[in-house]
Amino acid sequence: MEKLLQWAVNNTDQDALSKQAEAIRRGEAKPDPSKYDPKVLEAILGKDDATRMKDAVACISDPEDTVQNKEIALDNLELLIEGIDNACNIENMKLWPAIIEQLESEHAPVRKGTAWVCGTAVQNNPKAQKAFLEHGGLKPLLSLLKDEDKMVRNKAQYAISGFLKHHQAGVDAFKALNGFEALHDILKSPTTDPAMLRKVVFLYNSLVFDDEALSKELVKNGTLDDLIKVLVKYTKEEEDEDMVEKALRTIHSLLVKSKTNVSAELKQHVQEAKEKYGAENLGLADSEWKDLL
Repeated sequence: MEKLLQWAVNNTDQDALSKQAEAIRRGEAKPDPSKYDPKVLEAILGKDDATRMKDAVACISDPEDTVQNKEIALDNLELLIEGIDNACNIENMKLWPAIIEQLESEHAPVRKGTAWVCGTAVQNNPKAQKAFLEHGGLKPLLSLLKDEDKMVRNKAQYAISGFLKHHQAGVDAFKALNGFEALHDILKSPTTDPAMLRKVVFLYNSLVFDDEALSKELVKNGTLDDLIKVLVKYTKEEEDEDMVEKALRTIHSLLVKSKTNVSAELKQHVQEAKEKYGAENLGLADSEWKDLL
């Protein structure tokens, strides 16, 4: 076989082979079996991305396969769908139902890896966001925010963030499933770990940036009050400059978008944060400080 491979390489236009290899790997072309032995081509080029994606999904869907193999398959799949074309091909190859099913796996590493795949696929990808929603992926993903495993919860939050950003239909569906109540529970829970809390605070800021109606709703339902509690906690009780910066930015966005006045009490909390960490370290513009103070 080694001699056969060497002969194939030596007797092929290298530039043409390289271009064809890249096209095949991307799934944009298929080898011509009349010109090349498929087994030789696979040995030279490796499997194309589409085949590798199907193999990964087949692995995670196989009840007889090991959890370790499924973790490897999910890692490989996540790498493959970092490219937007491959992410869109999940729908083209009808792989979404099998992937979404694994969000409810009995094994935490599989749930975590699947949420990671979903999050990477929908990141800045309207077609994948739409397909994920249409295949019913949001409900099982949302339930993972309350998973017993911390890493699963973190990856679920990552996926939800990617799904919601710049996706109004997704925000509407999230609201219908009481998703904002779930986020609020995370925000106000004393047991939420700082890493996840920071991400949720930042997500709120992203969501209200262009949504005045949502901003008003979050002020009304107490989310603003709980964001202020985060600001106070990490100013007076614990040290976390990044958390305070994100809390200040989100509070500012909520107040401006909802046209809510800044209370005297909030001004005091903002001033205390500014004095403790320094305005130059918290990254707010002079105009933002003026709005808050």
